[in-house]
Amino acid sequence: MDARMTKAEAALLLPLPRNPAAEQIASLREAAGRANQAALLRGLARIADAIVGWPARARLRAELASLSERELTDIGLTRGDLDSVVRGELKR
Repeated sequence: MDARMTKAEAALLLPLPRNPAAEQIASLREAAGRANQAALLRGLARIADAIVGWPARARLRAELASLSERELTDIGLTRGDLDSVVRGELKR
């Protein structure tokens, strides 16, 4: 048996030459994958918050709706503000 390597076999053991364009494409693909995964996780978190937080928001809406006009005015709200307050959009 001959222990010598041919040039083709030796070439297989050498590292491939760097290709900046291919490295940039791989880097962009990796970044896009991470961004996609992060967006998916944020979406799932929003869905979970909507489902889990729904009873609390319904209670808050009911409590605010039970207040009189005078009580709402005392805390700086109107009936039209209730939905915005429950959604967290109106902060005073």
